[in-house]
Amino acid sequence: MDRACFERIYADYHKVLRFFAMRIVGDMSHAEDIVQEVFTHCWENRERIDASASVKSYLYTLTYRRSLDLLKSSGYAKKDFSDDVSYLDNLLFTSFTADEQLNTDEIRKEIKRCVALLPNKCREVFVMSRHHGLKNREIAEKLDITVKAVEKHISKALKDIRAHLLQNGYMPVAAFVLSLSSIFTPPV
Repeated sequence: MDRACFERIYADYHKVLRFFAMRIVGDMSHAEDIVQEVFTHCWENRERIDASASVKSYLYTLTYRRSLDLLKSSGYAKKDFSDDVSYLDNLLFTSFTADEQLNTDEIRKEIKRCVALLPNKCREVFVMSRHHGLKNREIAEKLDITVKAVEKHISKALKDIRAHLLQNGYMPVAAFVLSLSSIFTPPV
């Protein structure tokens, strides 16, 4: 793995790994330390890391293990997280609170920016689906297109938004955020 590849991986995964670690350890400064340790480890072992393999799963596994190590060593973990994998898997999809570091306004702006860049018909279909809550059949009738065309437009919009969020370090929380209809509600 060369420097450019490492920098791209760092840019793609730093924010989401920090959030992931924070949801496990419950502290942003510890989460930041964990993610820095993960990337330091990756840089020091870059000769042995196959960048063509799944770097994502490797990074998440390292972050997960380092987070558990911190919990075990610190003594403040009241729950044996290693025995409850489903709990940790669901951490990313729980409600966000106001004091958490994930800035949903920032994600909302990124999504709106990406939606604004969609082709006209694709954007129209996507907004009707996510903002107005219309069913695919209803959208098809209103726009005089097939249900299949509606599905393709929504699929393209979601693919573009996910790619944009991944590129900007917001995945995997994007799946949760995209499910929130309030993201598309215009401010009053």
